Amino acid sequence: MTKKVSVGEIVSTDILIVGGGLAGLSAAITIKEKSPGTDVLVVEKAFSGWSGQADRGGGILAFITPADTPEDFISYHVNNIGCFLEDQELLSEYAHTCNNVLDLLDSWGAKLNKEKDGRYKYVKNPGVMLPWGLAGIDLDMCQRLNRRARKLGVSFINKVTLVDLLKTDGHVSGAIGFNVEDGSRCLVKSKTTVLANGSQNYRVMAMWACGRGDGIAAAYRAGARMRNAEFGSFFNMAHPASREVIFGAEDYMYNARGENISAKYRPDPQSDICSMTAIGWYREHVNQNGPIKVKNNENLLEIGSELLFASDMVWDRPVANAFWSRLREKCELATGDDKNGMSEVIPGFLGSLTPVRVDHHMATSLPGLYAVGDVSYNGSAWTGAVPSPPGRIRGTGLMNAVWSAHRGALAATDYAGALDAPPEIDDDQVSLLTERIFAPLFREKGAAALDLVHDVQDAMTPVKYSNYKSEQRMKEALDMVLAVKHKLPELKAADPHDLARCNEAESMALCAEMFYRASLTRKESRGWFIREDYPETDNANWLKWIILEDQNGEMVVSTEDVPIERYPLKP
Repeated sequence: MTKKVSVGEIVSTDILIVGGGLAGLSAAITIKEKSPGTDVLVVEKAFSGWSGQADRGGGILAFITPADTPEDFISYHVNNIGCFLEDQELLSEYAHTCNNVLDLLDSWGAKLNKEKDGRYKYVKNPGVMLPWGLAGIDLDMCQRLNRRARKLGVSFINKVTLVDLLKTDGHVSGAIGFNVEDGSRCLVKSKTTVLANGSQNYRVMAMWACGRGDGIAAAYRAGARMRNAEFGSFFNMAHPASREVIFGAEDYMYNARGENISAKYRPDPQSDICSMTAIGWYREHVNQNGPIKVKNNENLLEIGSELLFASDMVWDRPVANAFWSRLREKCELATGDDKNGMSEVIPGFLGSLTPVRVDHHMATSLPGLYAVGDVSYNGSAWTGAVPSPPGRIRGTGLMNAVWSAHRGALAATDYAGALDAPPEIDDDQVSLLTERIFAPLFREKGAAALDLVHDVQDAMTPVKYSNYKSEQRMKEALDMVLAVKHKLPELKAADPHDLARCNEAESMALCAEMFYRASLTRKESRGWFIREDYPETDNANWLKWIILEDQNGEMVVSTEDVPIERYPLKP
């Protein structure tokens, strides 16, 4: 590196929270309510209160209603959702405590709809009896929580992306990154670090494109273990013109011959979209029976979703109603009038890779590092064989974000309280990381970040690679990812914004490699995970979690037996 990097900010804090979305804000508020004297710093690469996925989704929270029981939820989840790959002990803790999330959000100023008697107003999924219901929250929740956090004395740094974690004697001691506006370096020293910066969504679908996997990659490079990376291939059925979701499409799909392929590929009632939806779509196209269309006049869920999200007929949510009404107007302009009430549908790939492994207190395998929200949804293992939110249960994304953040923040506060001061920083480590992070800015020529991002997308988005798996096709996709990985040292950045893209391209390539290496290892089909060459569930050999870890620059894959013998529910 021939040019100098601006030293920029050097900050010291008790607890560093990376990410200012719903999980990060929930963690910050929890810490300050538990320990008002603890210094808490939230660092966000966009602008806290307006960042993350929470304020651009459905605004629903899946909870155990008065008509349901935690035991029924657990039984349904293990048998129909996670397919015995859950950490049943953590799942039980979730089921028995997740309703506290509603009270926490309410106390922090978020707007949840209530009945006149003070109970939370909820609806049940139509058409199938499920042991949970959906409460409604308005989409300005993060703005409201941001105000609460500031009132409690939480500090914020916006427009800074933290790229790598710092370690001192094996303990995480802070993070290093840069300001995306002026390119100056930012270094944060901390007693404890909490990752809350979301999932890897590969920048494909607009509503979820903010999930770039930065925290996942940083944790992996620092030596943290990953778990359940093979389930990071979520999709929603979407309109090809608008690229927006058609809710309920999976139940009313017809091929070009007029045959109901929903009944063919997923005949049983489902809690939500399942992987066979995309596989059926793919098979029909392979057999030249495409395009696949949806009968709009039969799709009651799409009609119901308009009432639920874009009107005040169910919940009084002004911000959500305005957001979804505008979105639907844009969709109508993009799609026009579909002939004969039929809309073409395609799988809209999201990914939702969330593999940072955590224990029951949201602590990672690295001392001093916690991971909450989407960054560790699958890594916590309470969810089993499903992708991260919605994880085949709409409304678990917001619930898990707050539930895991509250849980992890309490543990992180205790950890930080046991230390007198942040550990000393290794200057040589800082120099090496600075060199690595800023190198693309000083190359005269090289690869463009967005070109490599598109190459990763080409390896991840096709159904034949990521959802309908076979060894041959996955190896082909992995080779595409490794070709991108080979080009990463050539990345060239024109400015700090482009430097952020370079970091995101590296994170995407790393996450895609995790996905395919874990997927190649699991030789069975289970839950969301479907292999054409291993179509059966194999409980004798594959009640295992797949673990990934960096060892001397190589991605090492191992397995860990699910301790099914001590769990109450068995296959």
